[in-house]
Amino acid sequence: MSDETPKRILLGQKEKVDRDFIHAFLDKIGGFSVIGVASAADLIQKLRQNPDLILVDPKIEGNILKAAELIRRMPKLNHVGLAIVTADLSDYDRCKGKGFDGIIEKPFTPKGLLAKVWKILESTPPLPGDGTPAKLEVDIEGIEGLPTLPSVYAQVEKLCEDPDVDADDLAKVIETDPSITMKLLKLSNSAFFGFNREIKSVKDSVSLLGNQTVKNAVLSISVFEATKGMDTSGGLDLKEFWRHSAACGSVVKFIAKKMRIDREESFTAGILHDIGKVILNGLYSQFYESVLKAVAEKQISIIEAEESVLGVIHTKLGQELAESWGIPARLIEAIASHHRPGRSERDPELASLVHIADAVSRNLAVGSGGDALVPAIHPFAFNQLAVTAEDLVEWEQEMVEGIEKDMAFLAATA
Repeated sequence: MSDETPKRILLGQKEKVDRDFIHAFLDKIGGFSVIGVASAADLIQKLRQNPDLILVDPKIEGNILKAAELIRRMPKLNHVGLAIVTADLSDYDRCKGKGFDGIIEKPFTPKGLLAKVWKILESTPPLPGDGTPAKLEVDIEGIEGLPTLPSVYAQVEKLCEDPDVDADDLAKVIETDPSITMKLLKLSNSAFFGFNREIKSVKDSVSLLGNQTVKNAVLSISVFEATKGMDTSGGLDLKEFWRHSAACGSVVKFIAKKMRIDREESFTAGILHDIGKVILNGLYSQFYESVLKAVAEKQISIIEAEESVLGVIHTKLGQELAESWGIPARLIEAIASHHRPGRSERDPELASLVHIADAVSRNLAVGSGGDALVPAIHPFAFNQLAVTAEDLVEWEQEMVEGIEKDMAFLAATA
């Protein structure tokens, strides 16, 4: 072992006596390189040390289970062993569901500690030879507090699989949810659609708008309903975030219409493109604070900060969330690929629309996606849509006017 690089262990213990003993033993006797962590947030920060094993007391400061949820979503760290060190065996069942590989029960003998450490290290798969991450991810359903869509959306989605579904049947399903019914009617009568007569019933709304438009409206409303109850925040300004999302949706819709691209889901794709940020900000607030701090201090993009601080980016978590919600695959791919539309396999057209619209809405400074930077538009997206930078400049005033009108969407639904 003396000829090998010492394996790195991140060690987090609540009690100083335990911390000092385990640290000294693993360092002096075990030959490991041991790095202390003081809290769950500190653990996430020190993952950049590229550990081989993480040993933590579940009762250290912060939410270690939330930290584990993030770690098991980090492709570069999926091969890392993760174990709890505790005298309370009741902790293990919850930890195991978060992707922990084992438990070291207190009290233990020095020999027993060392044997357990090596057992856990040897049980985790190495990185594949091609450099791709090991597959140790835990299902997203294991995330506590994950928002779920109102059941009415799934019913509407299923009904709309039949293009000839009766408006009355669709209306009856929507009306089982009073909040969605109220918001759909409010939206139908807003400047967003611009009808010149009052729409008094969901059936009228379905008849006038069409099944697919109503389905996409119900999806967007459902997302607002599902995410509005998050108690904590890492500091993302959600009001400005949704303004950015609506502006993005408006520009997607505008470009699609301008280029005669028939995309009923265009506005919805813009609304949903950054949904992963809402989850990171709400469920992982104690860690996302550091992301937003890095954005402000280093003047980098939020996706760069997510990558460097968390190791998890909003597009990946947004994709997982959208898959768990059962929304259409083309929308899922737009969420996953809107920063790199060339990676889109199913629907590069929609991914390119969202990619360009994201950049345009940032350039127009409508709302905020969490940073003030305007990303460069990939040539792939321009080529995919046969749109040029000159076109975007020429259309700017029209897009601004469209965004102002489409903000009625937020007033009616958010």
